[in-house]
Amino acid sequence: MNQQQMSERNKVGWNQNAYQAWVSRHGQPIDYAKQLMADPLKKVSFYLDEVGEVRGKRVLNLLGSKGNKAVCFALLGADVTVVDLSSENKRYAMELADVAGVSLTYIVKDVLELQDEELPPFDIVILEMGVLHYFVDLHPLFQKVSKLMNKTGIFIIRDYHPIISKALRILDGEAVLDGDYFKEGYLEVDVAYSALLPTQVQQKLEKNIIRQWTLSEVVNALIKSDLKLRKMKEDKGVHWAFPAGSPEGIAERLPGTFTICASL
Repeated sequence: MNQQQMSERNKVGWNQNAYQAWVSRHGQPIDYAKQLMADPLKKVSFYLDEVGEVRGKRVLNLLGSKGNKAVCFALLGADVTVVDLSSENKRYAMELADVAGVSLTYIVKDVLELQDEELPPFDIVILEMGVLHYFVDLHPLFQKVSKLMNKTGIFIIRDYHPIISKALRILDGEAVLDGDYFKEGYLEVDVAYSALLPTQVQQKLEKNIIRQWTLSEVVNALIKSDLKLRKMKEDKGVHWAFPAGSPEGIAERLPGTFTICASL
């Protein structure tokens, strides 16, 4: 499978009822936007700890989905661009931005199809939460990111920790590490938002195709892509990253997510 084949398959997956799913989870954009406006720091404070003040800076949110974080960055004064495969995600995001009274550039396109001259360089590039697995090779992705950054730009990756996504399952309230951390190849999975939809709708959804990565594969792809690692951490206490029914306190003992900051 090449990247074009994977992207075309996942584009179909992410254009099935995504708007309906976000309404189910967050409410209508007019209502959710008011929540974001009341406290824009809440959704992006994790990133502000790494990049500082964003007012006046150009932020690129790759695979930015429904746009809630993009809108929060815009509310804090950033010039924000989102790139994502899903027109349904764009619809929800642009309605959020409209209600919040902020400008948002939203490009519906495969990240790897972006032309270097299509966008001016960014101060901050963010790639976060359950998106690395949509790429058949991380090296071209990170190379593309390096070309989208300015000379002093910061690139932040935050994703589910592979030990959780590749090896952990919950059995009768107990955490069992019985997966194959080093397994390669592609998996057919439910679209990430499917559980937010009625059962009869879920049953009709096309599946997505993903390729799960180990932590070392992510780091090595960054190094190969002429990016300099500034910081890496495995995040403790991230309870929402674990499957439903996980034992109490597991997030204090296992990392739920990891974060890498890189620059040119």
